[in-house]
Amino acid sequence: MRNRKRAKASPRRFAAIDIGTNTILLLVTEIPQNGAFKVLEDLAEITRLGEGVDRSRRIGPKGEERSIAVLKGYLERCEDLGVSEIAAVGTSALRDARNAETFKDRLKRELGLELRILSGQEEAHYCYLAVQRGLRLEARDILVVDIGGGSTELIWGREGELYRSASLDLGSVRLTERFLLSDPVRQEEVARLLTAIDEELKSSLTSWCSEKPSPTVVGIAGTFTTLAAIEKRLKHYSHSEVHGSRLNRAEVQRQISLFKAKTVAERMEIPGLEPKRADVILAGALLIDRVMAFFATEQVIVSDQGIRYGLVHERLTTRRN
Repeated sequence: MRNRKRAKASPRRFAAIDIGTNTILLLVTEIPQNGAFKVLEDLAEITRLGEGVDRSRRIGPKGEERSIAVLKGYLERCEDLGVSEIAAVGTSALRDARNAETFKDRLKRELGLELRILSGQEEAHYCYLAVQRGLRLEARDILVVDIGGGSTELIWGREGELYRSASLDLGSVRLTERFLLSDPVRQEEVARLLTAIDEELKSSLTSWCSEKPSPTVVGIAGTFTTLAAIEKRLKHYSHSEVHGSRLNRAEVQRQISLFKAKTVAERMEIPGLEPKRADVILAGALLIDRVMAFFATEQVIVSDQGIRYGLVHERLTTRRN
């Protein structure tokens, strides 16, 4: 390993790594004995680990190599910052892939990284915890919508407690690979995608319909934060401008029309849109619109604090106990 200046190790420095279908995120924090944690680093890199997993049920070599390279860089950054404890978790693509254990073994062997693959219920728990602690909302009913690359988690909280959750096989990468095969997309492809989303929402959330809430809706993960960044025309992503902002359904629909009218290459020029997300942003935006329609809501609160923040909040609670 190359020589480099290393920060003094501290038992209070904790890192959370979220290995998703589309994006790998790193959050490095300093956890005090009492009080709020301090964020030292918050990074996200699109590696598309789940590329082709919906079709093949296997992590492909290209996605694996891209992800390994990013994780190596993350671990070097953790070492530079004196991190003493790392929690790494995986989500939808690794739940689906038949070779997930092989990938886990490689992380352990080559990087010394222990990976835990979350169930849909565990993923929902960490997302809800992140929203509960990160936004401090007063509403009785809160619906957290976490749209990932491979799945969508719906978490209904009531009176500060997790009331119901569902994990659906609907995600921006999965839907793009299944339905949006043309560039620019054809209207019939969009129509088939919308039908698939609506059918999945109705069939999976049947038990929710009899008491469909009128909740405060919170959207987390990259699709929501990207739409918020596009609305604000951010040349450089800003946590402070996105986290806690509001996204109206009319704006979601405006952006859907924008994405449909452009090729993937043309979308890459849209201010606020990460170029590596350009091919899957339309599917993600369509999914947001249909979820908002299903729950009859015209506005969502955007949070950029997902699973990784839930892991930190859990660690903070454990440390204090």
